[in-house]
Amino acid sequence: MPLEAVAINDFNTPLIKKPSQADELKMRLQKIYQQDRENHQFASGVGAIDYFQHAFANHHQLYVGMFNDKPICAVGCFYNENVFAKNKIIYLEQLAMHLENKNRGIEEQFIKLILLANKSNSYQIRSKNVKIAEIIKKLTNNENF
Repeated sequence: MPLEAVAINDFNTPLIKKPSQADELKMRLQKIYQQDRENHQFASGVGAIDYFQHAFANHHQLYVGMFNDKPICAVGCFYNENVFAKNKIIYLEQLAMHLENKNRGIEEQFIKLILLANKSNSYQIRSKNVKIAEIIKKLTNNENF
């Protein structure tokens, strides 16, 4: 099964087809954020989950990278708050990757799926994170994108 990028705004979203425990999606994402601290600001996985629950309440999303019915990565999707701005912007921030999948090109595949999913809307996609910004720039400069 190929990598999928799914936008959620609730940790109760049924992304895992046959969960083995209650709150499995939340627990797996908490562990990913706990273990991979390279591209986000959280001191703990619990802190990441709390942060995203607050973000969900403010109409932001979390893109979850699913592979073989398991979350392997995630990145926050934050919409600019200025509804009167000419250029509507989505910021991708707080990237975390399951450690077994780091440095295998999955980050780029994941961001590409998000860019493709948002290609038809009028939003520009950016990031304040250097790594994410480099991936976005590389992908958007590619003529095949």
